[in-house]
Amino acid sequence: MDYEKFEKETKKTGPSPLEKIQRVTKRKRQNRILNILLVVFILIFLVSAGCLAWYYIGIHKNEKKTESAKKMILDEDDIQKKIGETPSDEVKIEVLPDGREQKFLIINGQMVLAKYADIYRKYPDFIGWLMIPGTNIDYPVMQTMGDEEYYLRRDIDGNYNTAGTLFLDTAGNASIPTDNNIIYGHNMKAGTMFHSLPDYADEDFYKEHKTFYFDTIFGEGTYEIIAAFRTEVQDEGAEGFRYYEFFQAENEEDFDSYVENVKKLTPYQIDTTATYGDKLVTLSTCSYHTDEGRFVVVGKRVY
Repeated sequence: MDYEKFEKETKKTGPSPLEKIQRVTKRKRQNRILNILLVVFILIFLVSAGCLAWYYIGIHKNEKKTESAKKMILDEDDIQKKIGETPSDEVKIEVLPDGREQKFLIINGQMVLAKYADIYRKYPDFIGWLMIPGTNIDYPVMQTMGDEEYYLRRDIDGNYNTAGTLFLDTAGNASIPTDNNIIYGHNMKAGTMFHSLPDYADEDFYKEHKTFYFDTIFGEGTYEIIAAFRTEVQDEGAEGFRYYEFFQAENEEDFDSYVENVKKLTPYQIDTTATYGDKLVTLSTCSYHTDEGRFVVVGKRVY
């Protein structure tokens, strides 16, 4: 057999009709798969982009509502005007040990610091305002005794929002302060809410932000930080320090033990400390160094 002649004839005639059909069918199948994958990737992109846009739009709306609430805080002139328009039996004035006056209005039977009267009238769950100078943390704080985490995923109006609103633990008492009140907030990657709190892991940051302010409807409050640390929520039954379970000390030893633990977890030296009788506020947010990680800042009230 002349193989060279056979090869030339084969090349000349090309693939058979069946081979051509098979090749076309294979090419169509490949194109169909590629088109399906392209559609899937486009859908994934559109869904992801939509979710991301929805996320940031929600945060933006939440921040705008915070700004609106902030504008409702009354200055001294507004307070005097408000007091002048209010029956005398609904006005209370307290003189603090340092001589400063705190003015209150009685709203629906509740004594409310006058500067927050308009906010409280609009938002009955409003319990106070937290501000850390030099950071983005400048927010209202809510408290709902019947459902502690009501504002975990709700804005100040009670509408669903990923960023949520800062809220006070229901085991704490802001009117007759317990030894420790805990305020919770999200660590939002967009830089809002308690996102700045983990910056206290850096000693230099602490040195520039040693003080925070937590006013409640019951009075103004200035706090000096005594501890800042990473920790985690303990599994049930596991051994470990649970900062989130301390509200009222049973005795001086119990209080000292809490202070000793939070200072021991702090990665640098903070000379300011607290003694039995001091009132504390603990700020808590998520931290991603471990599962159920938390970052915690503890301050003691100085006035």
